[in-house]
Amino acid sequence: MSTNWLNRVILLSILLLFSGCTKANKPTFVIGAVLPMTGDAGTFGQNAARGGELAVKEANEKRLLPITVEIKVEDSRGKAPDAISAATKLIDISHVNVMIGDVTSAGTQAIIPIVTRAQIPLVSPAASDPALSGSSPFFARVWPSDVYEAVVIADYAKRKAYKQIAILYANTDYGLGMTKEFKKAIGQESLLLDIPVDRETPDYRPTIQRIKNSRADALFMVLYPEAARKLLQQSAEQKLQLPLLATATVEDPAVVGAPYADHLVFASPAPPSDSDPNRVAFVQAYTKAFGTSPGVLSDTGYDAAMILIKAHAARGKEGPRAVADYIRSLKDYDGVSGKMSFDAAGDVQKPYRLRTVRSGKFVWLDQQ
Repeated sequence: MSTNWLNRVILLSILLLFSGCTKANKPTFVIGAVLPMTGDAGTFGQNAARGGELAVKEANEKRLLPITVEIKVEDSRGKAPDAISAATKLIDISHVNVMIGDVTSAGTQAIIPIVTRAQIPLVSPAASDPALSGSSPFFARVWPSDVYEAVVIADYAKRKAYKQIAILYANTDYGLGMTKEFKKAIGQESLLLDIPVDRETPDYRPTIQRIKNSRADALFMVLYPEAARKLLQQSAEQKLQLPLLATATVEDPAVVGAPYADHLVFASPAPPSDSDPNRVAFVQAYTKAFGTSPGVLSDTGYDAAMILIKAHAARGKEGPRAVADYIRSLKDYDGVSGKMSFDAAGDVQKPYRLRTVRSGKFVWLDQQ
């Protein structure tokens, strides 16, 4: 081996070493995302992740921070143990500064002790369990508590004079929490049947027949998209012929094309009007970036990430608690998912409206 060749090898090794160090030491602001990229809630997690990615892209283009913003996504699979593993990995290995997640209440509840110990500000795009209110000084959410949604759909049921309502719900934290709030809002005297079901229930026909044989004049269901699609399909086969009240979890492509979907009425946070400049810019940028229109939670995923970025820009030098406090102090924030204000418990207030299905599309009930 010649001396010149050896020297070149040594020089190249030194250059590569310093090049790697420079890249590794380059300061970045890292957003961790604990989201269900697979499983029953996979569609919601993927939508929220895309929204977060778009927020990061725009933050870097507009130089909202003096350093590069990154987002790292870990799959929670919609389950608490996986959410814990994902959050731990993001904190211990990826060294995230802030976090968005989970879209499920169970996953969010599971990671709150972790982010609290690590003092990582966390914003959830969708967790709605009322028990999450005030659960950590580092937690906030851009989706309202179940309390608000349950009251809106219960008020609709009262206006329609439904007196004997059957309830069919997923036996999960979300299903139990939403059902509890609906019962409080509607009153026990209007309830006829209470039917919990497993998330993997393959056949709803016996349950549908039980509802048909009862005196129910409406059905309130709290199900995830694939389960809701299956229930609608089998309800059409069984000729159920009842009004279907539901929650915003049914706003999914798997549901909108299902037979019997036009019997659905559900409550959903009202986004800005289609002519709102922020909303228009978001939809255009999202469609260009991903080749598809925003789905459910695409906008709240974007808002969760952008709020964290702007909060860090405003108060980051004061530490993570100051960032979390800044988020809770926001009033009339113009998000792409709607105007929002936060309270001291980390809860967001947004206006709600009713949705339904017409001609294979989700529409606002007052605009059908």
